[in-house]
Amino acid sequence: MLAATALLSLVVGSMPARAGVVIDYVMYVGGAKVGTVSLDANVLPQRYQLETTIDTEEISGATEEATITLFAAGAQEDAKLKPQIFTSDYVNAAGQSSQLQITFNETGPASVLALPPPRTKPNTLSDFHKKGSLDPVTALLALAQSSSSGPCTASVPVFDGWRRFDITVVYEGETVIEADEGYSGPAHKCEGHLTPIAGYSAKAMTELKEDPQRVEVWLAPMESAGFLVPVRIIAPTPFGGAVIRSTGIREN
Repeated sequence: MLAATALLSLVVGSMPARAGVVIDYVMYVGGAKVGTVSLDANVLPQRYQLETTIDTEEISGATEEATITLFAAGAQEDAKLKPQIFTSDYVNAAGQSSQLQITFNETGPASVLALPPPRTKPNTLSDFHKKGSLDPVTALLALAQSSSSGPCTASVPVFDGWRRFDITVVYEGETVIEADEGYSGPAHKCEGHLTPIAGYSAKAMTELKEDPQRVEVWLAPMESAGFLVPVRIIAPTPFGGAVIRSTGIREN
C-alpha cells in the first residue's frame, strides 16, 4: 500500500511558473473503497512544494480510520531537485499519532527525527548509502521528469528515514483512459518497481528482491497544470489489488 500511495506524488514536466494544482482521488483495495487522497502541488522553475493527504476508512483486517500527510519542499538548480525537508504525519481515530522529519544538506539526508522513537533500533545506514538520496516524495517527482527519451525513464536513490532503496520506472507507451468520473483522455503508461539497498532485514531484502512489487501508473498531460498528472495507479497489497484513480483536478 505504501508504494501505491507514495506514487501519488508523481509530478513531471517543463515546470513553468504556474498556479498550484489540487488533484483528488478515490482509493480501492480488493474492490472495496478504503479512502480518498488529495495531492496539492506547487512546482515552480526554482522551487517545489508537494503535500499529499491520505484519509483511510476502517475496513476489518485491511485498513483503519486514519489520516496520513506527506510533505516535501526544496529547490531546483540546473534542472536538479535538491530537497530541503520531508515530513510524514500519521494520526488514527483513536488519537494515536506519529511524526517523521528528514532534513537535507548539499550532500543528502542530514538528520532524522521520529516521534515517538522506533520501538526497535533501526538498521544502521552509512553515509555512503545515504549520500545523494532523495526523500520519497521528491524522488517520485524526479522519476517523472521528462528526458530526451520521454517520461518514466529513470532510477532514483531514495531514503525514507530508515531504509535506502532505488525506485526505477520504465515507459510502457501511450494509451487512452475512459472513465465515468474524473479524467478521460490520452495518457502515458509507466511501470515502476522498488530495489532494496540497505536498512532492511535479511528476510525483507530477500522477499523484496524476489517480489519487487511492480506498480502501474498512468500520467496525463494537463496544460492548465503545466505538468503530467498521475490519474490512475494500480499496485499489489496483502489484501488485494489497490486501484487509485483521479476524481477531479482544480487550480489552487
